[in-house]
Amino acid sequence: MPLTELKHSLGHILLVEDEAILAISQSEFLKNKGYSVQYVSNTNDAYDYITSGEKVDLILMDINLSDGMDGIQLAEKILSFREIPILFVSGYSDNKILDRVCKIKHYGYVPKISSPDIVECMIRSALQLYRAEQTLAFREKELRITFEAMGDGVIVLSPEGLIREINHKALDMLGYQKAEVLEKDLNSFLYLVQADARTRVSYPFFNSSNELLQTERRNDLIIVSRTGRETHVTETISPILDTEKNLNGIVIVFRETPSASVMVPPKDGESLYAKVFQLSPIAMAISTVKDGTYLDVNSSMETIFQLEKSKVVGKKTEEFKAWSKPDQIEQLNKIYQANGRLSGERMSVEHTDGTKFEVLVFSQAFEIAGEHFNLWINLDVTKILDIEGRLAKSLEEKDVLLKELQHRVKNTLAIISGLLNLESFKVENEVAKQSFLNAQSRIMSMSKVYENLYQSEDLESVDLRKYIEDLVFSLHDIFVLNPTKIRFDVKLEEVRLDLKRTLPLGLILNELLTNALKYAYPNDKGGDIRIHLSRSNENIILSVGDDGEGLPDSVNIEKGNHFGYELIRSLTSQLKGVFSSVSKKGEGLNIMISFPQHTKDKNS
Repeated sequence: MPLTELKHSLGHILLVEDEAILAISQSEFLKNKGYSVQYVSNTNDAYDYITSGEKVDLILMDINLSDGMDGIQLAEKILSFREIPILFVSGYSDNKILDRVCKIKHYGYVPKISSPDIVECMIRSALQLYRAEQTLAFREKELRITFEAMGDGVIVLSPEGLIREINHKALDMLGYQKAEVLEKDLNSFLYLVQADARTRVSYPFFNSSNELLQTERRNDLIIVSRTGRETHVTETISPILDTEKNLNGIVIVFRETPSASVMVPPKDGESLYAKVFQLSPIAMAISTVKDGTYLDVNSSMETIFQLEKSKVVGKKTEEFKAWSKPDQIEQLNKIYQANGRLSGERMSVEHTDGTKFEVLVFSQAFEIAGEHFNLWINLDVTKILDIEGRLAKSLEEKDVLLKELQHRVKNTLAIISGLLNLESFKVENEVAKQSFLNAQSRIMSMSKVYENLYQSEDLESVDLRKYIEDLVFSLHDIFVLNPTKIRFDVKLEEVRLDLKRTLPLGLILNELLTNALKYAYPNDKGGDIRIHLSRSNENIILSVGDDGEGLPDSVNIEKGNHFGYELIRSLTSQLKGVFSSVSKKGEGLNIMISFPQHTKDKNS
């Protein structure tokens, strides 16, 4: 687990980032700003650190992580364990990702292309906001305890009469649980009557132009709970007004007074279900099983089939010729005769004005007082089918756009490489010139990935064999001045790898090959450089070796602080891989990297 810490700082930050280069860069920048930073490259290390009890003031979270869960899922898991401010930093900004981010508590979302100063500014703002929220939360807790401990029943409503909050005493008076009533209409749960007249009391300001502008009080009222229990109360109603005297909410307080008993009249169940049938947005009809006579149709049925209820009730199915196409009707009849029901059969309906409906037809038999009936349900799927069609077209267009994007990224990287090449011509210092050459080769290794994707039918994975061959030939052209002295032994199995992991693998291979080409054969010596790629037990193995001078005794590739070696180690860790090296003086250097072929991350 890479680690960077300061003993005293502006704040303790946990950086969760699986891109090694970005993690190192962000960590160093924040250190210089005065923060203590610990960065981890995977979700397990992040969660273990949080649960270990170490001090963390803020998490700087990448979204697209590559080990089983993404940053949003990790944030949800962390927040379920501990309240901590989380600031997302991601290269993704599509609506689907943003919608998921908005559903959890976070303290900001910063695109990865933002400058480090903007990220640091967001960190300061997030820390200040979190401290303010903690103070507010403590105050709110005090008020909550007071609210729940009150001996009066208290209900807080929206201006429309929806229950925003309610305390235990009020719930006891109504006879409901809190989850049953929140955000629902008060009139559905409160049965309030005048004690003397036994008439139900209403709130006129919910449904009329009458405004509640000052506190009102009513005495001698009775709350009848859902079980019929009575509570005699005095009611106080107070408006919550905003700065412009507009109604923003209502508080009702019921104070219990001495009592006697009234029962709520039972509701007419038959009328209730008749209303549900008529108001349903799903087209429904009821007919007899005996001869198919229609007894009722709802308004949605009238709309889809362009029929008037008065002209349908009392008639049989065969009397209607406009239900659908004759061949479809015949097919539906065959299925119904064979199975005794319909279970989502497709039917097309077209009106005389050209309006079309696509419906799925269901039927359900039922019995009332010895009579058998059919309930016909016609589910309108016109919009769903239209969306499916447009989605298929959109996916096709997405593939075309993605190819164009890969092509443009490749061209942009090629332009950057070309600019570096031009600048290198102006540099006379050999060390500086070599730095330009190294940067150019690293950019080229990334460019080759996008070139491979652009030329491939598969836009999600890269053909490693073709990619490595292209990269080897390109590096040969850049670094090998005498092609007769340096020979490449390339043996590659067919392996495909996702884009996210191909990029770090390409950078690793670039570092290994450029090191071999520059240092393995000093004094114009020649030799063989080996590049082998294979699979073994669900792992991908890449080995790069030479028969040159080998590493000096003073160089340790596994612990050295040379940038190239540090980059190789960090990128190997990003691949969840391991590497080993064998060097013998005068016999060459061989480096092997092994990493899992598959990853649990869905977005990798």
